[in-house]
Amino acid sequence: MILVNALAGGALYCGLLPLWEGFDELYHYGYVQYISTRAAFPVAGRTALSRELWSSVEYTPLSTYIQPFVYRPSTSFQQYFALSNAERVSRRHALDGIPREFQRESSPRENYEAKHAPLTYLVLAPLDRWLSSEPLTSRVLILRLVLSFTSILLLWIGANALARAMHLSSAMQSAALFVLFCCQMIYAVSSHIGNDALLLPWFVVFVLAIIRACESPSGARIALSAVAMAVGLLIKAFALLLLPLLFVAPLIACSRNIRFGARLVAIACGIPLALAGPWYIRNLVLYRSLTASYDSIAAVSFGEIFTAALEVPWPKSLADMAHNALWTGNNMFTSFSAVTLDVLIVLLLLAFVLFALRFRRTIAEIVLLSAIGLYAAGLAAATAGFFVSSKGQVAVAAPWYLPVLFAPSLMLCFAGLDRWRPAGTWLAVVNVVLWAYVAVASWIAKLIPQYGGFPDPHAHLLQLWNWYWHQAPLRYSILRTLCPAPPAAIWSFLALVLATLLPTCMLVLLGLVRERRLALHKIP
Repeated sequence: MILVNALAGGALYCGLLPLWEGFDELYHYGYVQYISTRAAFPVAGRTALSRELWSSVEYTPLSTYIQPFVYRPSTSFQQYFALSNAERVSRRHALDGIPREFQRESSPRENYEAKHAPLTYLVLAPLDRWLSSEPLTSRVLILRLVLSFTSILLLWIGANALARAMHLSSAMQSAALFVLFCCQMIYAVSSHIGNDALLLPWFVVFVLAIIRACESPSGARIALSAVAMAVGLLIKAFALLLLPLLFVAPLIACSRNIRFGARLVAIACGIPLALAGPWYIRNLVLYRSLTASYDSIAAVSFGEIFTAALEVPWPKSLADMAHNALWTGNNMFTSFSAVTLDVLIVLLLLAFVLFALRFRRTIAEIVLLSAIGLYAAGLAAATAGFFVSSKGQVAVAAPWYLPVLFAPSLMLCFAGLDRWRPAGTWLAVVNVVLWAYVAVASWIAKLIPQYGGFPDPHAHLLQLWNWYWHQAPLRYSILRTLCPAPPAAIWSFLALVLATLLPTCMLVLLGLVRERRLALHKIP
């Protein structure tokens, strides 16, 4: 039921999210389209968006945050909501009627996402080519659905396996999974076209492969870990942060048998070099950079990053990033209630403290903590890099980098709750109830009003009630012209989400309560 609810949430997010409201989605899709139309990889500085994508900006609204960066006239959401129904319908017809030959023609706008590793785009390009005769909105919706379902399914499988590796009880495992898929940012990252959608499950799967390799080093397990690392490197260069973990198991083997360990080291080196090495050699040749970072970040030296790390206002930066990791309203960058998010963060921090107090030093725990630490160090370096390149204006890492840590961190937190019964069980109950509220409110009080023309980003209950009851025709008109999916599909997905979310929440709570009764019954 948790999986069904998550897939329904992914479908709803894909259908509701307006065109190019996903983080950098215009440029990520431009990468896919370039491969599907040219059968070649884009090159930064030479590859532009297609004329089709550039023309689409004229007909669909953009967030006020990104309007200055498209370098052409555009319409904000507030301006779009103020248009007449006839004008909105005309724009949607024009958007869906952009000549198909424009897909192969270049525009004046460079694609700044052209440096990314290619795997996500290679997977989507054949489907995009097959759908080339469909309207742009239909193509984007189908690609979103494929990517979202793949990401959510793999994340669900990986999180289940990681929970078992951490020896969570069945009730705590269900509670952790429920909380994971109540997080809005999981859908914000997985349900738009972009490589971060696959990085979400990859982190969990790679850590699992390392745990199993460390528990029992063998050629097959090291090879599997090495393949997983190569896949990560071909998804995004950020996977380089976890590269040291690949050599932990071979070094353990070296301490027991040098010849056997040396063979495992050769496997750990050879497979990523063979599979991902050519791409990174290409980066060095084209950009003189292994990771091919954004130009603004690439120009920042390690010395500047180190100096900036001492100047970043870390307390505020960490608080902002914690909020952004849990809720960020896509490219409009609206937020949820700060008080509610603070309560959720405090509860998770308390759970982590409980885990630290009963840290068991198992291989699974050590590997998971190491992976989180390595990735967090990369986020800190990225934060310092943004701080330098923005001359102190930006002191946080990009929001879409952060949810990668949510699933592994949850497993540690719920392991802590599992080891402190009955207090941990009651804390788990509070977490589940609050996250269920956040999930329902995210759909009903935030996202649907945000894209349905609700005028106030901070809604009150009475305002929402009046809007839902009295503004139905206007809301239908806006959703019909703005969203990739028709309103009937959006309401059907919402009904499925709510119909599965609330019973699942009750079942998870029932499991936790039953488990607590069993624990109390065993007390002498």
